[in-house]
Amino acid sequence: MEFIDTWWPYAAALLPTVGVAFLFYWIIKYMIEGDRRERQALARWNAEQKAKQQSSSAHSEPSEKADKE
Repeated sequence: MEFIDTWWPYAAALLPTVGVAFLFYWIIKYMIEGDRRERQALARWNAEQKAKQQSSSAHSEPSEKADKE
């Protein structure tokens, strides 16, 4: 019992710090993962929009050439 009485104040002082550090790590980890997923989704959306623009401009080019002749 003497061991617990001697070390309990140290453990009680360190546990809140460890808990807050764990929460900080967890929150930052999920923020970074969310940012990474958001960037991937935005890149995918931008690629889709670029493909749509290119396909619509490819369809409109022949009519422009016919108008010029």
